[in-house]
Amino acid sequence: MTRPATFRNDLSASHAWSGLGSIGRCLILIFAVAVLFSSPVSAQMVEADFEVDIVAARSDDGLQSPKVDIYTRVPVTQMSFINSSTGFTAGYEVKLDAIEWSEDDRLRNLVQSRIWNASVTVNSYQATQSDAQYDFTTQTLAIDPGKYLFEFEVSDRNSNRTYVRSVPVTVREMEGEVAVSDLTLIDSYDETDFTIVPRVNTRVGSDEAGFQLFYEVYSDSERELAVTRQIRRTRMDGTAPIMPATVAEGEVVESDIVLTEEETVGVSTATNQFIVTVPMADLKVGAYSVELTLSDPATGQIYDQAERSFMVEWNGLASHIQDLEDAIAQMEYIAEARDLNFIREAPNEVERVKRFESFWDKRDPTPGTIRNERMEAYYYRINAANRNYGVSITEGWRTDRGYVLVRFGEPDHIRRKPHSFDYEPYEIWTFERIGRQFIFVDKTGFGDYELLFNVWDERTRLY
Repeated sequence: MTRPATFRNDLSASHAWSGLGSIGRCLILIFAVAVLFSSPVSAQMVEADFEVDIVAARSDDGLQSPKVDIYTRVPVTQMSFINSSTGFTAGYEVKLDAIEWSEDDRLRNLVQSRIWNASVTVNSYQATQSDAQYDFTTQTLAIDPGKYLFEFEVSDRNSNRTYVRSVPVTVREMEGEVAVSDLTLIDSYDETDFTIVPRVNTRVGSDEAGFQLFYEVYSDSERELAVTRQIRRTRMDGTAPIMPATVAEGEVVESDIVLTEEETVGVSTATNQFIVTVPMADLKVGAYSVELTLSDPATGQIYDQAERSFMVEWNGLASHIQDLEDAIAQMEYIAEARDLNFIREAPNEVERVKRFESFWDKRDPTPGTIRNERMEAYYYRINAANRNYGVSITEGWRTDRGYVLVRFGEPDHIRRKPHSFDYEPYEIWTFERIGRQFIFVDKTGFGDYELLFNVWDERTRLY
């Protein structure tokens, strides 16, 4: 297998339109119309929904120096297309400035600049409005180990609109008797032509069975290596959840380590490339990091490590809200009674859908994009509560644990005490980020955990 210098374009992707419910189709049409009638502003510089991924590996110069592969993924909806004889055509320019970032967190010298161009042609106007279609580019830079700020500008040639993004980058040393490249999440791998499609956004759908990880291992001699892959839950900022310092006897604490895989592999002095599949069975929606460690199987000596952050996102919104009456009822924890009555009292179904969507549009943290992250997060929590906390005929979201989950999200950690002759079963949910701790007690023994104190009671405060 050879590491590809280029990768496949994903313009052939399309919406599973027929699989969406009426509300899902309506949402897509509303956003498509919004994109159609939005006029570009000349020379406007804005944050945009284009994505970049930067992966360091060892170069082929024989000096064990690093290089970085730079991947960009630009949605076609961010481009301005012109009708031509060959179809609808757009073009854009990507400019990169790599700026040295000192140890005292100051930007210093401009190390490298690079400009490259890309063109996109599609056959139909509908394809220019599809949020499922992207254009990819790749570039490779030789660069010294260190900390950098990579500043990107993507300029649309037809509208003069420029999109910007800044990405902090740490390039590790690639020297030593054994070293590993950065980890790359990939969408697919084609064994016939040895090409990969990188997952530039590093987001994984909750409905996927697993995702693939690509990395290279370098060794100065033939040897066997112990490879450990560990998945950890993290906060959104990438830091690990705070675990409790002490627990009561008999309590069980959920670990932040959700998956550990170990294997022994043989490597040669050539570039050794690996693609592994990471299972998703134990991964809930949220932020994670995957850490790969190379060590000596006999002594345990660690040669090198690499770590990569990724997000698991829920893909079930369209199907979850197909039953509009249920979706409206489940808004109880976020909507005022007057809002719910306003939606329910709509004169017809079309108006009811319009009012429902308007409620969530006003709370969209990224207006103008196809996704409403707050809406997705809310209904994912409803869905998770129904799966995990339903009791008898009571839906999970209506239980006390379901309410806290929907209201505050996943706790930083959970301490559980199973049934014993001395204590009723209980759970302690700790939310370090809001300074609260909630205690649930199963007084009946049938799994109906009740909240001991109201969520805003002073006794729920951590400090």
